[in-house]
Amino acid sequence: ISYFFLITHFGLAQNDTPLIERKGNLVQNHYFILGKGVSERQVLKKMKPYEVAHDRMKSSRRWAFTSSVIAGLGAGAFMPSIFDPSPKITLASLITGASLIAIAVPFKRLANRKADEAIELYNSRQLMVNPKNKLSFNLIFDQQGIGLNMKF
Repeated sequence: ISYFFLITHFGLAQNDTPLIERKGNLVQNHYFILGKGVSERQVLKKMKPYEVAHDRMKSSRRWAFTSSVIAGLGAGAFMPSIFDPSPKITLASLITGASLIAIAVPFKRLANRKADEAIELYNSRQLMVNPKNKLSFNLIFDQQGIGLNMKF
């Protein structure tokens, strides 16, 4: 019986909120909750109750979208001329495309930094609300013997 209470105590002491991590680069990010790959949308949904982390993650998504649009415009500035049967890549379109792609890089880095901040806030549990009904088991030793104290 004592092993049952010991295992139950450790099981209830664990916080049921999974830890989130991000692995990625300037092109694509991969998010994991307890080692299982999930989408960015699922991460955002998981952070919803924790406003500060949720807002930072939303900001990260906005910056990543802005970066993607700018990089897409940059690629579009010279890509159509590459697929043309008679390639006429002008220097102006090449410079414009490369410049737009170079401008997109700092935006993507900012997006990744904001995502890392949001995940760090979420994982640090500083934002977590302590559950009101926290269940705990304690063994009590007194003059009358050994007892089990349960707090709700």
